[in-house]
Amino acid sequence: MQARSQRLLPWVYSVLLHAAFLVLMILSFHWTNSTLPSLGGSAQVAQPVQATVVDQKLINQQMALLQAQEKQKQEARQKLEQQAQAAKTEREQEQQKLAQLQQQQAAAQQALNTKLAELQQQAQAEKAQQDKIAKLKAQAAAAAKKQQNARRQAELQREIAVEQGALNARRASLLQQWTAVVRQKVESNWNQPANAPANLSCKVQVEQVPGGTVANAQIISCNGNEAIQQSVITAVLRSSPLPPPPEPSLFQRVFVLNFTPQNSPGN
Repeated sequence: MQARSQRLLPWVYSVLLHAAFLVLMILSFHWTNSTLPSLGGSAQVAQPVQATVVDQKLINQQMALLQAQEKQKQEARQKLEQQAQAAKTEREQEQQKLAQLQQQQAAAQQALNTKLAELQQQAQAEKAQQDKIAKLKAQAAAAAKKQQNARRQAELQREIAVEQGALNARRASLLQQWTAVVRQKVESNWNQPANAPANLSCKVQVEQVPGGTVANAQIISCNGNEAIQQSVITAVLRSSPLPPPPEPSLFQRVFVLNFTPQNSPGN
């Protein structure tokens, strides 16, 4: 047994020697591929940091460009704010003008209502005068029937003529005042063009239906251009319905309106 162990010992040494040599080979290969530069490995070599020289002039130029751009933005914002403020001011002015126009129209309507009330009172007086004329006519007829003397009949006829003349004058006055009321309403609804002459005078033929609704309006004569004439026609149509006459018998389906705003009250 001892002899056998002595025969195997060289083989063991040989195996151990080859194993040590193999280990050395492996370690040598590992060190060769090591990342340590001192061992000659093939690991990636760290790139050196490259220093960049900063150009102060270029930085100043860039800063100036940024400042200029910021200034442009501020100016643009200021311009937008100014435009917004101007628009707001313009809206406020338009609202004030609209409020003033509404007040003027309300005042004009109140004046028209007052004038119409006065015309109604005058119409009542006219009716009373018509009743008086009818009574005189009845008396004249009765006197004639009873064969009263010619002097009484002549007196009655004179009275009838006087009363009829007064009635005609009153009717003419009422018609003139009603026409003035219509003209005042039309002029209150007229949007005066900028180039309208100071002495504007137009004759407008107006056609209306019962109730005052304007059916048609056309210019007979006018010293304004076509645009001004159209503005006058538009004002007439906008005034529909027209104020009613104080007496139904004064209603005229077609009448001529003298449009002279410079001669109206308040102008």
